[in-house]
Amino acid sequence: MVKRIVDDIDEIVRAVRFDGWQTTHAGEREVKLALRKTLFKYKLHQDIELFERSYEYIREYY
Repeated sequence: MVKRIVDDIDEIVRAVRFDGWQTTHAGEREVKLALRKTLFKYKLHQDIELFERSYEYIREYY
């Protein structure tokens, strides 16, 4: 199940991100929304720590 979640997040983030997205409000908003939708799909949307840690990873490595 973890692999499916990671694959889904990877696919969605690659679709919505753009060069320099980390420095714009719109880019951050799009990536956060995509992440929330993916976590919601797996009923993990209420885990704030998971969201924050996932977002920080995405922000650093994408």
